[in-house]
Amino acid sequence: MISPVHQVLREGTRDRHETLDQGLALAESHVDRDDYLTYLRALLGWLEPLEQRLWQLDWPEALRASERAGKSAWLYEDLKMAGDATPVLHCAHPPAVAAPDAYALGVAYVVEGSQLGGRFLAKRLQEVAPDLPQRYLHGYGEQLGPLWKAFLLHLDSEAGALGHEPQALQGARDAFDSLTGWLRSQRALRA
Repeated sequence: MISPVHQVLREGTRDRHETLDQGLALAESHVDRDDYLTYLRALLGWLEPLEQRLWQLDWPEALRASERAGKSAWLYEDLKMAGDATPVLHCAHPPAVAAPDAYALGVAYVVEGSQLGGRFLAKRLQEVAPDLPQRYLHGYGEQLGPLWKAFLLHLDSEAGALGHEPQALQGARDAFDSLTGWLRSQRALRA
């Protein structure tokens, strides 16, 4: 399902998305356990401080924010199941979200869209490294489609109907830039 605002965000972040996807060590043919755990810790370090603010905003009930707020817990679960107790460094400057506005929706677009990418990575990792815990990558499971559609409907009704596509696009770009920079600094992304 491609909504009008989704199309703007997808096209406006295509280069950033490709840089991130192609830079992941997990995209290589051989997946190393240490690389995977480094990725999980780095992603958690970026996502947890952002998620604590993003899903605590006063979103309308239709967005189902409480169901979207548990991704950090999934990452902790994966690390625990892998027996990894390495301290997690947190990103000091994730995208600043302060109100449930178009900018925050653009940031959320990247966070929620990662669930789609997680499904692809989970399938790939299952083939090459089935022993690695993948709770985060399996994400919403059967609820992925309904939650994604609900998100896109809200994105269109709030950002699209009000003409705030540029603010949503800026939020998405900032989220991609922040995540890419953070993953690179944590050695979870190739230079």
